[in-house]
Amino acid sequence: MKLHSDIAIAITAIAMSLTSCGKKAETQPAVHSGFETSYWIDLDLAEHSMRGYWRPVESLDPEATPDSIEIANATRLLADEYGADKLYVVYHRQFEPDDARRVMGYWKSEGDRHGLEIVPTLVIESYAEPSTMNFTDSLLCDFAGWCMANINPDEFGIYDVYIRQAEGTPQDIQMGVLRNAIGDKLVRVGLQPGETLNRYCIGGVEDTWTAECQGLTDELWANPDSVDGTDLYGRKLLAAWVAERADSAEPRRIVWDMIPVAWDYDKPVDERGYVCPGDDALINDPPLPGRIAMCHECIVEGYPEGMLTDKFGGYSCDLHILQANSAGRPDSISFYSQLKQGKPYTGYFAGAMDQVSTLYKEISALKKR
Repeated sequence: MKLHSDIAIAITAIAMSLTSCGKKAETQPAVHSGFETSYWIDLDLAEHSMRGYWRPVESLDPEATPDSIEIANATRLLADEYGADKLYVVYHRQFEPDDARRVMGYWKSEGDRHGLEIVPTLVIESYAEPSTMNFTDSLLCDFAGWCMANINPDEFGIYDVYIRQAEGTPQDIQMGVLRNAIGDKLVRVGLQPGETLNRYCIGGVEDTWTAECQGLTDELWANPDSVDGTDLYGRKLLAAWVAERADSAEPRRIVWDMIPVAWDYDKPVDERGYVCPGDDALINDPPLPGRIAMCHECIVEGYPEGMLTDKFGGYSCDLHILQANSAGRPDSISFYSQLKQGKPYTGYFAGAMDQVSTLYKEISALKKR
């Protein structure tokens, strides 16, 4: 009887141990708590960006401001339908700072209502030819100081999808003035692969467009062939970009951009679709089904600790490019027009937004486990 009793006790102990291990495995986090699922979005939700973006501020009158109901609709949808926990709200001086403060306040109030962190994000240099600075130092610092006090005390975004923030450039000089005024708060939104993150920034949101687009099929993306003497396309190119950030001694966090707009797949330059045919909002296509999930897998594999390392800051998604391309399709409704009405987007790039939101919601569920 003693032997049987000892065996029973041992079996029970093993079972309890296995159960305990199973529970431990289930409760191990798969993603760190600060991993973001964010979007870049225009402050005014305008159909087209002109003043302070493609045109100098001085050349145009201030544009119309959105109303609070439109922003309420947008924040609700981005949180509930599209899985956001953070918004980089982009201001390029489309109207003057007093109006921008009021509108940014709408975003903050509605963001708080829906659990969204709001990061005021400025385009401080226009894309006009020649480019112009949108703010004087005093105007910039005054607006940023107000944002620190009223919107977000921890982060302030600087937006640029061009490489023009090297030491000694007008942007670098103005960012130095801003950093002295508000402290180490600056986040670069639109960082390009291979670009050195500006010395005044605490982190960056990095573009992935070319690597995400390459390949007419997901198989060609995942296992690239050689074209023009190289096979550094698709997954291999994206992995190289991730390694460039993950393997460096650089401690600053990088957030990776999942872009809901690809290039034109109907007339590829090469038969595999690796060479960029150009960027044309009238004919660009969505990324192929499954492409966003494959990019996610590739990026996670590039970090030894996966989504548990703070250096991997999360994912963002460029809604400015989505709006520009959706508005460029005469046969399809624009993204912002439906967002302002509180309606989920049903236009040409809706499937791409579903890919992004599915990923975001999966990550949100992991964070809650």
